[in-house]
Amino acid sequence: MARNKDEKKRRILTATLECISRHGYEATRLRDVSEASGASIGVIQHYFGTREQLLGEALAYASGQLMEHFTSLEEGQLTPWEQLRGMISVVCGMPDLQGRGLLWLEMSSLVRRHPELRERLDSVYFLWDAKVRAALHRGAADGSLDIEDPEAVDDLVAVFLAFFDGYEYEIASTLVPADPQTLERRAVLLAERLFRPREL
Repeated sequence: MARNKDEKKRRILTATLECISRHGYEATRLRDVSEASGASIGVIQHYFGTREQLLGEALAYASGQLMEHFTSLEEGQLTPWEQLRGMISVVCGMPDLQGRGLLWLEMSSLVRRHPELRERLDSVYFLWDAKVRAALHRGAADGSLDIEDPEAVDDLVAVFLAFFDGYEYEIASTLVPADPQTLERRAVLLAERLFRPREL
């Protein structure tokens, strides 16, 4: 029974994220989510209360999914380069690159009008930043990444994350195709040039 309830809530949250990507945060209505999820408006309100609570939980769900995947890449079991490759695979392998790009663009613009959402956006960025940074410091310390100047880690992380932000914008804007294989190939190429793994 509880599993069925959790599955229904996940379906509603996923549909909500699709609606936000398609219509924007401000224009997404409970009726849209109901049509996209197949759940009645009454059921949606029973699980999530108001529209604002539903949209907030949907954005938290999107953030949580990414955090869960990153956290599953345990540092002790992987080399720093394997961990970096794993993070690249997670980001590039998430479904619907264009919809996700639109969602993050929408979230980024929303924080100016809805400061309460800032924490959700920041939590994803800071986790991504912290995981990449930790892998680089570990790789520099054990010599598996050829990072000559540990002081350059801040710049390396900034360039690497900016690549994903820029590429997601281009995909969301249909300037480039939403091709996960191309994105992953280019991200790995950049990571190899920036972080210089010795195990290749």
